[in-house]
Amino acid sequence: MPVFYKRLILILLGVSFFSIIPLSAQDTTKTLKKPRNNDILSRIDFGGYLGAQFGNVTYIEVSPIASYRVTENFHAGLGLTYQYYQDNTYYPTYSSSAYGGSIFARYFIWRDLFAHVEYAPLYITNFIYYPPFTIDEGKAPWAHDVLLGGGYRQWIGDRASINLMILWNVNESIYSPYSNPIIRIGFGVGL
Repeated sequence: MPVFYKRLILILLGVSFFSIIPLSAQDTTKTLKKPRNNDILSRIDFGGYLGAQFGNVTYIEVSPIASYRVTENFHAGLGLTYQYYQDNTYYPTYSSSAYGGSIFARYFIWRDLFAHVEYAPLYITNFIYYPPFTIDEGKAPWAHDVLLGGGYRQWIGDRASINLMILWNVNESIYSPYSNPIIRIGFGVGL
């Protein structure tokens, strides 16, 4: 990994750590309302992640998710992902898309700190590879990524939160659109 990326990761972690410290004096823990008469809808959360980069390299990601609070500490969910990538630094211009889904689980270890595991298969269109890699031309370029890591949930209202996660792709391959580590900032809203 280039030195620039290592420094960027350390800076992001430092900023995240120091932005959380002042909040430790406050009780930021929220308790979601208990389900009404075992009402399933009151246990469902919606949210997702958006990403964008523009310039010589354009990257756009839209990833909506829905999760179900099995218990107060254990959440399981499903997501959809669409990614667009275009690189103008070479001629001809290269572009591709990736789309797929995900299934994930989160366990809140302590207050708003959680562990996260996710399986995210993505189909990549117009896949280009570089030697020394070889691929079977008849095989569809699916990336079967397994993401492990953790995160922090910061409440911004009674039912809304911003989530910061640091994940590691433990099944990285030439098809994977992710580079380790994966840093996600997203949002969530409960019904």
